[in-house]
Amino acid sequence: MALNFDKYAIVSIDSITGFDLSTKECLFILDEIKDATLEGAAETIWSTGKEGRRLSAMKRNKTCAISANNGFIVGGLLAQTIGDLDPEEDFTTASILMPAFERIEVTDPTKVELAFAAQGVTGNEIGWIYKANKDGSQGEKFAQAASATATQFAYDDTDKEITLPTGKFAAGDVVIVFYEYLTKGRKYSNKSDVYAQDCYLVCDIMVKDVCDGTLQHSKLVMPKVTLDDNFSYTFGNDMAVQAFRAEANSSICSKDREYFYWVFPDAA
Repeated sequence: MALNFDKYAIVSIDSITGFDLSTKECLFILDEIKDATLEGAAETIWSTGKEGRRLSAMKRNKTCAISANNGFIVGGLLAQTIGDLDPEEDFTTASILMPAFERIEVTDPTKVELAFAAQGVTGNEIGWIYKANKDGSQGEKFAQAASATATQFAYDDTDKEITLPTGKFAAGDVVIVFYEYLTKGRKYSNKSDVYAQDCYLVCDIMVKDVCDGTLQHSKLVMPKVTLDDNFSYTFGNDMAVQAFRAEANSSICSKDREYFYWVFPDAA
């Protein structure tokens, strides 16, 4: 059946996909969209006459924007939002520096072992360890040294072992350790002088014939948008959602100067 009607019920927005403006490389896909808003506006300047009567109108500053909330964090959108166009990646060898925080229960009063090999200047890879207070906070601190004493600890990176200060820890005590180690993965960097880039958006929107229920995927295309650099993640009892907003641009390189076009294909 052809999609030849003029009244559309919006069923859902299934995805928003961002592409590089020049290469058309896919940058991100949002496909668990909780809600989305498409908005347009313009400024009206009125010519007035006697007693303030409005005589004619001039319109200007037409704008268009899209915003959405995705149900989970998409790394590609995070990268574009903070302007990290080439995140550091290493899934072969561990080369990305990662902070670690450990609470280690003492079984041997002379030593404990870390989960990972601490990185840093030799002889100062860890810097400090702490004896945990009863409430779990950091208590007495001990500095790193070449060998353990009553006030210092030593670290051996060959076996990830900390030699505890002499006579300071007993079985059941907890050692608090902060350090850095190398891991595989991806690193996103939010640098102070780099911003979100423009991109090309395609929105997949499911619509329905209000008369007979015919369903069809329509496509809303925004040829050039500027991603909003503002972001906010709320961490708490509920899972964080990823908010997204983009302002449409009128590209001087396009003859049509479109903010968006919306295609409803023939379903015949």
